Amino acid sequence: ESSETTGGGVPSSSSSSSSSSSSPRYSNVQEYSAMHTTTSPPLYDEIERNTARFLPTGAHMTSGSTQGRLLAQIASSAREGRILELGTFTGYATCCLLEGSARAAEEVASAGRQSGSGASSSSAENDGPRGREGGPFVLTLERDADAINLAASHLRIMAEYGAGEEAAAEASKLRGKEGGPVDRVAEEDSFSVTYGGSSCEILRTTDALAVVEEMARGNGGNGEGAPAPFDVVFVDADKTRLLDYVEACTSTDRLLKRGGLILVDNVLWKGLAVDAGNGWSRTNIEEEEEDGMTDRELKKNRRARKLAGIMHAFNDAVVNDERLEVVMLPLRDGLSIIRKR
Repeated sequence: ESSETTGGGVPSSSSSSSSSSSSPRYSNVQEYSAMHTTTSPPLYDEIERNTARFLPTGAHMTSGSTQGRLLAQIASSAREGRILELGTFTGYATCCLLEGSARAAEEVASAGRQSGSGASSSSAENDGPRGREGGPFVLTLERDADAINLAASHLRIMAEYGAGEEAAAEASKLRGKEGGPVDRVAEEDSFSVTYGGSSCEILRTTDALAVVEEMARGNGGNGEGAPAPFDVVFVDADKTRLLDYVEACTSTDRLLKRGGLILVDNVLWKGLAVDAGNGWSRTNIEEEEEDGMTDRELKKNRRARKLAGIMHAFNDAVVNDERLEVVMLPLRDGLSIIRKR
């Protein structure tokens, strides 16, 4: 997966008109899409820079501007703005989901005022975010301590400064701090912030699937009470267990509401899922020898192909599951939007 162009403001009228310049204005579809997508708030560029600085081997794993804007829109359109994210990493997508959830909170409060329903508006305005018990809320699960610490720093900045220029300036300061991000929360069970009418909790876990299955059974998964059902589940976790995550969401309404969405990232797996769909077998992959490749490159190549086969099997399974409706988008590394019937 390669990172898409960061930023992407709308071109001016002069730049969007015909030009006699011989050099192309856009180098690829991803860049064109980014340049015709509403620009992300400034904080997100700094999240990408911080990720590249502190976790460089995973810099390509952030959602990027186009997918990030889509996640924010989906979260803002959710009925209650309740989102479960599996795989926090450094918090790029988490901040997008929280941004959208806070917008959903505004809509809930506005609808309550217009209808004269005190019950609808009180939770969003008077009582504040309710978190696990109900209302707009993002719960995100992660196991990597360094990723949690950096994500917590980004969320803390967003909660205090928003996502604009001031927040970006604060986030940029993290790169100047000796020892990296100031937040050291990974040893705690969880970390929470409030943003607008929503809130976000990072829960550290060594086994996200076990937590998800516990929540689907009506338990909290970490000794706490079970959260109210979610509107959206964003899965960016262990690719070998994707069907298990979907089954946990689908087999009961305790985890994901009926009509809710499951978003699954990396479903095209570097484009190799297409080749897997054209007839690869795992035996052939294991026996295949690529000329001119180092042992490390060969192992990486074989792993990518094995995972592509797993992703293809997953894609086949969900599109043929009568309980689900699936739309696969060729966005970045592939994103499937799965609706629970």
